[in-house]
Amino acid sequence: MSNIRKNSLSILNYYKSFGVESHIQNTPRIRFKNYNDQKNQKKTIHGKLTELKKKIINVDCKLKLNSKNFVFYDGILRSDIMIIGEAPGFEEDKVGKPFVGAAGKKLDEMINAIGLDRKNNVYITNIIPWRPTNNRTPTENEINLFLPYVEEHISIISPKILLLFGNVASKSLLNLNEGITKHRGKWFNYNNPFLNKKIFATCIFHPSYLLRSPNKKKFAWEDLKKVKEKITNLKITI
Repeated sequence: MSNIRKNSLSILNYYKSFGVESHIQNTPRIRFKNYNDQKNQKKTIHGKLTELKKKIINVDCKLKLNSKNFVFYDGILRSDIMIIGEAPGFEEDKVGKPFVGAAGKKLDEMINAIGLDRKNNVYITNIIPWRPTNNRTPTENEINLFLPYVEEHISIISPKILLLFGNVASKSLLNLNEGITKHRGKWFNYNNPFLNKKIFATCIFHPSYLLRSPNKKKFAWEDLKKVKEKITNLKITI
């Protein structure tokens, strides 16, 4: 029997000899601390996202004049894996969520293949929150306008892994000069100005590109297997 246990028993027996049957703590015992912490953290994230959404909606940008919906995010708030795409397309603009059209179905197929699911373990957003006319590529000015908000968005979710789909997300967040073909499948240390930590980031072909170029699917699959390996190495629960 340890000394601590002996001492505890001695104290209990001492009080028992005086007829003491119960004891009231000075502070209440928190029996569900972890659950409450997670619940409060989720509330905090939701509050920060609400404030960020207000700031972005108030941005002076012509894109929103020709769009039906503001497309902010989809997925799980407390996720270790964050997916960032380019901009909403026709279907995304109609529904108000990222990756819900044909490219969205392809994205789901891709991430499902390595055990990821937007309903359970990933968080999804775009660089641009409104649909560019005729699904054109966002201009450099538009990207630069929204990039600080994207960085704040990343800091709120604070993921361990960033999956950057397509050239716009990859080049803007990683400051790359060359296109995704040169950098896909590699791991980068992404530094966020709002966070005091590095985040693992990798570039993957955009699902819409794979729909147009099915011969590139094999390369995307190789990149996804590396993502799965990284998830395992980081001991991320999915």
